[in-house]
Amino acid sequence: MRTAIRQILIDNITAVQGRVYEPHAAGLNTPKPYLVLREGVQDTEADWAAFSTIVEVWPYVKRTTFQQVDSLANAIINTMHRVRFSHDGEEYLIDYIGSAGQDFVDEEWDAITRGLRFRVFALGWLNGLTYDPDPVFALQNWTAETWPEVQTNPATWTPVDIMPGIYWRMVRLTTTEITAAVNWMEVQINGHILTPSAAVRLSWVRKVTEELAKQRRFKMSDDGPLELLRVTADSEADPMRRGQIQLTARFGVLQPIAQHEMLKKAVASGDIDMEVKQLE
Repeated sequence: MRTAIRQILIDNITAVQGRVYEPHAAGLNTPKPYLVLREGVQDTEADWAAFSTIVEVWPYVKRTTFQQVDSLANAIINTMHRVRFSHDGEEYLIDYIGSAGQDFVDEEWDAITRGLRFRVFALGWLNGLTYDPDPVFALQNWTAETWPEVQTNPATWTPVDIMPGIYWRMVRLTTTEITAAVNWMEVQINGHILTPSAAVRLSWVRKVTEELAKQRRFKMSDDGPLELLRVTADSEADPMRRGQIQLTARFGVLQPIAQHEMLKKAVASGDIDMEVKQLE
């Protein structure tokens, strides 16, 4: 992952002319400007999303003015924020989460700098669908039909303000009633709304939640209903880890029909010994 991020910076931040280093490889005599890439703590709290890792990028320039640091910092943020990349068969998404501190004068390296922090998410959530009848798939279809501009497939999306990414994820599934014909299930589903702008995210959280409250029922792939029981939203929830929308729904799974092999022939004893009769 570190190698892939380093290459993204080399390819896009032309001002440093390929000078992107790990902390131990830079020093006082390194030509400026250059970038230092640090990989931090890996977080495995969100098991459904594989893991996330904190990465810091530090732009180093000569001790002139911090406007040069600002210029490099803006270029780095524009390059990395909400960028997706692949490495060793895994998909990742980068999210800018703020600076690593105040402007800093590095006396030892005779430079000025300021750290930028990014969270790199391993997109284990790309496998969100289960199997038919799938309540997640029903919500995906409804979302795409209601807002054609929305991106619902995380395998291909690049969320932007005018085309946000909306991802539905099954959190919990509980059997509530078993009958001879159908098993009734209660499912909790979380909705993740991703856009670069916090204001746009808030607008979409309200828009989707209110539309869900009006919809109340969806049609699943087996033509059965998915009935909404409860819808809540938290605009302050982490859009990547938890999701801003939580809903509880109910659906039925039909009991399998027993399959019996049809009797084709029978052998019986009687007046005619071992007579074979063809049955209809």
